Amino acid sequence: MGDAMVRTHRSGDVLVVEVLGPLEAATVGALRSVVLDTIDVQRPAVLTVDLRRVPFMDSIGIGTLVAINNKTRDVGGRMEVRSPSPFVHRLLQVTGLTELFGLPDLPVDAPVSGAGVILPL
Repeated sequence: MGDAMVRTHRSGDVLVVEVLGPLEAATVGALRSVVLDTIDVQRPAVLTVDLRRVPFMDSIGIGTLVAINNKTRDVGGRMEVRSPSPFVHRLLQVTGLTELFGLPDLPVDAPVSGAGVILPL
């Protein structure tokens, strides 16, 4: 698919990590190490992971988010996920992680992409 990149910035006690691109086996290695190292150094009270620019995530991406969450807790902080795409949000819901990451559940009938939406005639 393509490389995932990360941008970070700090706003008070909140460290914001913006992920750009898919979170999948081919892209998460460097991302994971950069974010985990940043958590070690900056020790944020709150880590916000912004997923608005993540079109796709697989099980390796989910594992990376869980590892980032665990590391944030280890340094005394908490992690929240912000603005996942409908596909990623549904994936987090199906795996039971929405509550852990501070996300509401999507309604059962919410579309996860533009495909497959049928409008009544």
